[in-house]
Amino acid sequence: MRNLRNNSSPHASRRFRQHGVTLMELMIVVVIVGILASVAFPSYKAYVDRAKRAEGKTLLMEAAARQERFYFDNNQYTTTATNLGYSPATDSCTQSTNPCSDEQNYDLTMAVGATGNINTSYLLTITPLAPHNDPDCGTLTLDSRSTQGSGTGNSICWDN
Repeated sequence: MRNLRNNSSPHASRRFRQHGVTLMELMIVVVIVGILASVAFPSYKAYVDRAKRAEGKTLLMEAAARQERFYFDNNQYTTTATNLGYSPATDSCTQSTNPCSDEQNYDLTMAVGATGNINTSYLLTITPLAPHNDPDCGTLTLDSRSTQGSGTGNSICWDN
């Protein structure tokens, strides 16, 4: 009967000893993962900020549409959220009494617009709420003339 485990060969013992990865291989993998993470995380953060900003812009557009309906019925705009159909119990944020976006990332305030007369103009402003802060744009504004603005003056705030 033949002995299948021939330990006399120098190559046979080497074949059975190696069972894992070396420290060098592990460090190469860690470096590659670190490089991928350093590229991916800022892109992901920018995507999340854009998505939250879109949510805030939706709130602005909805409030502007409600202002125009209110103007059509009353021949003037309003600075009172309940006049626009916002309910204090269901539409307000946990951090303020103003209406807020669906995910409570932005808070809506209404004021008299550029003419200084609520009969002819309004100014809507959304402010980011903690923990979401939008360093690229800050607050976003929309007025009765459809003039769009941002707290930082950054042109990307209304582009995407």
